[in-house]
Amino acid sequence: MTIVIRRADLPAEAGEITKLLVDYMTTALRELHETFGVEDSPTDVSGLRDSLEKYRDASKALFVAQDMAQDAAGRLVGVAGLRTLEPGVVEVKRMYVVPECRGRHVGSQLLDRLLEEAQRMQARTVRLDTVRFMADAQRLYRSRGFVERTPYAGTEIPPHLQQYWIFFERNQAVS
Repeated sequence: MTIVIRRADLPAEAGEITKLLVDYMTTALRELHETFGVEDSPTDVSGLRDSLEKYRDASKALFVAQDMAQDAAGRLVGVAGLRTLEPGVVEVKRMYVVPECRGRHVGSQLLDRLLEEAQRMQARTVRLDTVRFMADAQRLYRSRGFVERTPYAGTEIPPHLQQYWIFFERNQAVS
């Protein structure tokens, strides 16, 4: 497996990225329901493709993980984004790796690239949230210096669902 992490080509890859995000959200929502009995969603799955347009803004970034092992075209096996919450503070969004590529450090590579991008964006703080049942993701975030914190301003997680999430933050030096 040869993984390349690069900026998403939104005009060309919007459909493939949307499929990844729909798979992610559908699976997460099903698990949220099975684990906690939660019926509603913090994200409207039907609007995921349209939401990609926001990543054209300079205050945001969207990256993909492409598996080049199969052929020269490669297939997308992961996605992750950053958005600015306020000056100097960014949030990791929509980080997802397809199940068959988990355990192969694709998520680590995506997160490391996001942290590099946060540096480039002059962010001193990186925040994120994850559902409580995503233990592997939590281990990854902690391994990169993220620590738990209370819900933060700007989170997309509604107050009535926040009890099912863990919120993280990482401070970093800005050069």
